[in-house]
Amino acid sequence: MMDNNRIAGRISLITILLMVLIATRVSAFNTGQEKPRLVVRVVVEQMRYEMLLRYWDRFGDDGFKKLVDEGVVCRNAKIGYAYPQRSSGFATIATGSFPSMHGVVSDQWYDRLSSGLTSAIEHTGYHGVGGESGNGRYAPHHLMASTTGDEMKLMNRHSKVYSLGLHPASAVLGAGKMSDGAFWFEDETANWMTNTFYMDSLPRWVRDFNGKDLENLYMDRKWELSHPEDTYTASTADDHESEEGFMLLYRHQFPYNLKTLRRKAHGYKYLKHTPFGNTYTKDFALALITNEKLGEDKHTDLINIAFSASAYVNQLFGPRSVEMEDLYLRLDRQIAHLLSFLEENFSRDRVLFVLTSDRGAADTYRFRKEKGISAKEFNPGQGMTLLRSYLNVVYEPDQWISGYSHRQVYLNHSLIDQKGYDIGDFQEKVSRFMVKKSGVSYALKANAIQNSSYSQGMMEMIQNSFHPARSGDVFLVLEPGITEKTDHSGSIYSYDTHVPMIWWGNGFPQGTINDEIHLRDIAPTISYLLDIPYTDASFGKPIIPLIEKEKPTFSK
Repeated sequence: MMDNNRIAGRISLITILLMVLIATRVSAFNTGQEKPRLVVRVVVEQMRYEMLLRYWDRFGDDGFKKLVDEGVVCRNAKIGYAYPQRSSGFATIATGSFPSMHGVVSDQWYDRLSSGLTSAIEHTGYHGVGGESGNGRYAPHHLMASTTGDEMKLMNRHSKVYSLGLHPASAVLGAGKMSDGAFWFEDETANWMTNTFYMDSLPRWVRDFNGKDLENLYMDRKWELSHPEDTYTASTADDHESEEGFMLLYRHQFPYNLKTLRRKAHGYKYLKHTPFGNTYTKDFALALITNEKLGEDKHTDLINIAFSASAYVNQLFGPRSVEMEDLYLRLDRQIAHLLSFLEENFSRDRVLFVLTSDRGAADTYRFRKEKGISAKEFNPGQGMTLLRSYLNVVYEPDQWISGYSHRQVYLNHSLIDQKGYDIGDFQEKVSRFMVKKSGVSYALKANAIQNSSYSQGMMEMIQNSFHPARSGDVFLVLEPGITEKTDHSGSIYSYDTHVPMIWWGNGFPQGTINDEIHLRDIAPTISYLLDIPYTDASFGKPIIPLIEKEKPTFSK
């Protein structure tokens, strides 16, 4: 038997060898290409993948085409879950997990504890900073997972993380809980503002930016076509009957007098509904990068930029409109300016740039009807009225339904338990009744979603959207192309779930990846490239052809 000294000696030798081995591995890992100094995550809201194709011939060489020609295009990038909305999209991009894990199932959901709708970002514990309306009671407190920015800050407190967007949800959920700041647009003043969750007062440079009067530069003009009218062949005719338009102007066609619109709206709300909302966003993003000195030292920084005007224009005019085409032609120039700025101020290899979208967009009911494509409108108010009557007959008259939100029926659990009924029986009866309604393909029970495991198709997407505490009791799947009369957001179909994803800079080769990639794969890919921990609920996977820094191996 060896004495204690010899045992201790061998243990010490083994420890030294292990330390040398670990050091060698770490050294070998870190001797590759330098990490990027700046991560730029650009999210163009409600951009369907096919918009790249539809407008391709009209883009210039330095915007979207530059990204495609010099970067890596994921041609089969999917949302990966059902009913995508702004809040769930930004949460998924930031956390690398689906709504089933990060908890942000939609922009709002029915809260059984408060018996009312809960916003994904509202929080009464904070107030606005830099705005005049008091609008600013937001925080990412409903986000159950860490974000890429959070992990960067935990790994290195010197890293800076910022987020901005016209809509507060784009900024707040893109930032996470540990970011240095999130900024959004105030309708009344057109100021970029924040709130006390992030800071007690605006930085001097933000106050100076707000004082430049750029909002009036944008709104003291007409929104006119940027190209000859007869060149807009990728869109429906101007003033198409499917467009809501600027009702305050009583017109749905070019040109739009924005000065008159500002006066009638008593503020700058409609700046968001024009391409100049994207211009304003880009200008503020460049000012933020410059004034906060992002990317100027050895500590990697991150900025999340949400171009939200596309979503607002979609609300008023639809995805096939001339207005949308003009917005993308102008956005192409804004992207070109952003890329030019990055190349002028940083080596391209020191920038990690990814462009994607939070969700797609469905064609309008009237457009589909005109084209002879399946087109109906589902009326949830009418459906819930009939469902209540049915349940009152089957059981007894009472308030069996607590609410309806985003294709989901919420049952009154406390009442059902109090009366001694089985919740599964209620879900079954609601499902059978709703699937008979016009426009409804499936009515799926929460019990089945929660107690089963799906690996593909519609059921997997819905399961990825399901959170037991926040989702409804019955999920409605509308037929393809069917829109909800009061809520046109989110479905399981490709027009809502197939989005662009382009990676540029950071030594990426030019190429195409044809494998299916999910929106949640963005966060772990960035983490892998930065050599930081994955977000705590990340179930995405690094995009292997991308991180190998070689020509991607294309799928056949």
